[in-house]
Amino acid sequence: MRFVPNNLLIWITVLVLVPAITMLVYGGAFQMIGLVLIIAVVFVAVVDLQLSQGRLKNLELEIPDLNRCTKGREVGVPVTFLNRGPELPWIRFGLAMIPEFRATNKVIFRVPKIEKDKSRQIEYELLPLKRGQFTMPTGHAETVSSFGFWLIRRNYEIDIEMRVYPDLSVERKRLSSLFLRRGNDGSHVVRQVGKGREFEQLRDYQPGDDYIDVDWKATARRGVPVTRTYQIERTQEVYVVVDHSRLSARELKVPLDEAEDHELLLNQDSAGGEFSITTQLERFLHCSLILASVAERQGDLFGFVSFSNQVDRFIRGKNGRDHYNIIRDALYTLEPEPVAPDFEQLMIALRTRLTRRALIVMLVDLSDPLTAEHFYEAIPLISRQHLILVNMVRPEKAHPLFSKNAVPENVSDIYESLGGHFQWQDLRETGKKLSHLGVELGLPDHEELCAEAVTQYLNVKKRQLI
Repeated sequence: MRFVPNNLLIWITVLVLVPAITMLVYGGAFQMIGLVLIIAVVFVAVVDLQLSQGRLKNLELEIPDLNRCTKGREVGVPVTFLNRGPELPWIRFGLAMIPEFRATNKVIFRVPKIEKDKSRQIEYELLPLKRGQFTMPTGHAETVSSFGFWLIRRNYEIDIEMRVYPDLSVERKRLSSLFLRRGNDGSHVVRQVGKGREFEQLRDYQPGDDYIDVDWKATARRGVPVTRTYQIERTQEVYVVVDHSRLSARELKVPLDEAEDHELLLNQDSAGGEFSITTQLERFLHCSLILASVAERQGDLFGFVSFSNQVDRFIRGKNGRDHYNIIRDALYTLEPEPVAPDFEQLMIALRTRLTRRALIVMLVDLSDPLTAEHFYEAIPLISRQHLILVNMVRPEKAHPLFSKNAVPENVSDIYESLGGHFQWQDLRETGKKLSHLGVELGLPDHEELCAEAVTQYLNVKKRQLI
C-alpha cells in the first residue's frame, strides 16, 4: 500500500503552510499563529493518513485467469471490484501495459462509488499486436483518503494469461472464391473418381461383377455367389508438418498498396518504409490452421507436427472442434529457432508413429541448397509409405530472368535478377529430384500459400490418392 499527496493537500501546503512557515520565521508577533497553523495541518494530514492507510485492503479484484483473443482484434477483459470494507467514494484503476498490447479505449478507468459488500464491473478493451502467450503482471488501484488529503494506492499481482491466436480472416476471405468455384466445401455432395476400398456391404452376385470382389467365404456359407461392395474412403489422415528452424524466420515484404488495412497495420510483426514485414513462419501457421479447418469440414482426421533440430510437437490425427482447439493451442506459441533442421530425425519419428498411409503436407524452406540436399536424402524414409506434399513461400527474387516478375530497370537490377534466376533454377532442380520420389514441391507466393495447400489437399481428396 502506498500513498501520495492529493491536490487538496498540495493547495493547503501552498496557501496555508508556506505563509505559516513565513510567519513562524519572520512574523514576530504572528509566530504563534504560524506555529498553530503548521501543527494543525500536519496533525490533520497524519490523522487522515492513519485512518485511510488500509482503505484499499478490503478491495478485491476478480479477473479471468485465462483470456483468449485474436491478433489484431479488440478483446474485452472484464474486471470486477468487490468491496469488503467501508464505502469507497471512487476508484481509479489501470493495467500495467506490456508492449504486445495496446489499450483502445481508456488506459485508466474511474469507477464510481462502491458501497460496502457491493461490486462493480468494467471492461478493459485491449488490442493484441503480436501472436503468442503473454502475461499481464499487475493492476493498479487508487482512491482518496477520508479527508481528501491523500491518494491511497495499491498494486495487485494479477498474472492473467493472454493467449493471442493468429488472425485467419484475410486467408478465409481469399479462400472463399476457391470454394465457390469448386463447390467442394464439405457441405455439398461432390462426385469423386476412384473405386475406393472401404467395405460397405455384401450383396448377391450380379452379371458383370469382378471376380476379385467375390467374397468366397460368404458364398460358401450361403450357397450362392456373394459380392463385396466398396465405397469411397471418406475418412483419411492428414498431417501438417511445420519447420520452425532458422530459415522459417525469413522476412516477407507486403507492399503497402497491396496489403489490406487490417492485415497491414495489425497482422504483421513490424512495418517500415514502403513495406509491411512478416515472417515465413507466420504464413506457415496460418496455412496449418486453414488446413485443419478444411479437413474438419471434409471429415478427415487432422494431425500436427512441428520440428526444428528435433520434433517438439506431435499431435495424433483426430477430428472435431475440440481437436482443432488443441492444435491451435499447440502452434500459436511457435517462434523461429536459430538452429538447422534435422530432417532425418523427423522422418524417423514420422515413420515410427504413422503406421497408416496418410497425406503429409510439409511446410519447410528449401531455398538453401545444403538444406534441400539433406531433405532429399531423408525423404525416402517415408515417401514410399505416405503421400508427401511440400510447400514453401517463394523467395522474393526467385523468378526466371526477364520474366514479368523480374523486369530489370538498371544494371544493379540485372545482377539481382540474375541471382534470383539461379535461386529459382536451384529450386526447380530440387522439385524435379523430389518428383522422382513421388513428392510434389509447391512454390506459391506468400499470399497464395493457403490457397495452394488447400487446392492440393482437395485434389488429393478428389482423386483418392491416399
